[in-house]
Amino acid sequence: MGMDLNDTLRELDSKKLRALTEQLVARANNSAPLQHNETDSAPQEDLDVNTDIYSKLLVTVIYVALFAIGCLGNSITLYTLLTKKSLQNLQSTVHYHLASLAVSDLLILLFSMPIELYNFIWVHHPWAFGAAACKGYYFLRDGCSYATAFNVASLSAERYMAICHPFKAKSVMSRSRTKKMISAMWAASFLLATPMIFTMGQRSVDSEPICTTIVSSVTAKTVLQVNAFLSFVVPMGLISVLNGVIASHLLRMFREAAQDNRVCVVGGNATMLSVAVEPNRAQSLRHGVLVLRAVVIAFVVCWLPYHARRLMYCYVTDWT
Repeated sequence: MGMDLNDTLRELDSKKLRALTEQLVARANNSAPLQHNETDSAPQEDLDVNTDIYSKLLVTVIYVALFAIGCLGNSITLYTLLTKKSLQNLQSTVHYHLASLAVSDLLILLFSMPIELYNFIWVHHPWAFGAAACKGYYFLRDGCSYATAFNVASLSAERYMAICHPFKAKSVMSRSRTKKMISAMWAASFLLATPMIFTMGQRSVDSEPICTTIVSSVTAKTVLQVNAFLSFVVPMGLISVLNGVIASHLLRMFREAAQDNRVCVVGGNATMLSVAVEPNRAQSLRHGVLVLRAVVIAFVVCWLPYHARRLMYCYVTDWT
């Protein structure tokens, strides 16, 4: 009886040892899938964002203030530009660009800021607006970023033509051509923003819907880098070059106008003529340059942090 009991115990120990060995071998063979599962479950840990109430309130106050001021200011700007009739043909092209900028800003303010405030500041998850709104949010935001950049660049080009090539500008920059160009810029903006429809989407994490990337990390980072390059780096390079040429041309023009004295012979009598820029034209040129400078500064201040944050996501691997 004792021998049977000992044999039974040894058999049980042998079975336990065999089972333990099989488990260890299985874990060793499945180490890669386990690591993959841990990677896939990483977003679940990121769902819980611990932000104190004071930070949320501060950001909310800033968002509400920006929303109110932006909507009011852009609405007034758009209304004034669309209802003002006493505009010269050359100057009206500037107003078309400014109206287009106001539309872009209003779209972001009305459709992006409320979603950001609710779902990214206060309620991080679940995503409450559905799959279509998830794609549409990122598509609209990128489309408006392209439109804003293209409008500022085209406004710089328009001012360059008006100041450096005024006679050619009168024939080239007509109202109809400006409208067609702005329409083409908006079409190109939304076309370039189309990849966001396939990059972002709604998926379920821990049984909760979230709005996040639905492609690989490499693909998402490539899309963000292309967006930053085309909607910020390239327009800023063009704007910088054109503004430099405009500033140089204006300085040279005013310097020559202030110092240039010419001799005119009328009826055999030599007369000294002082050549000066017409006051109205000089004031118009200065006003146009000031408007352009203000728009460019606002563009850099508003969009540089946005693209810098996106590029940090692409290049900074360790967030501490």
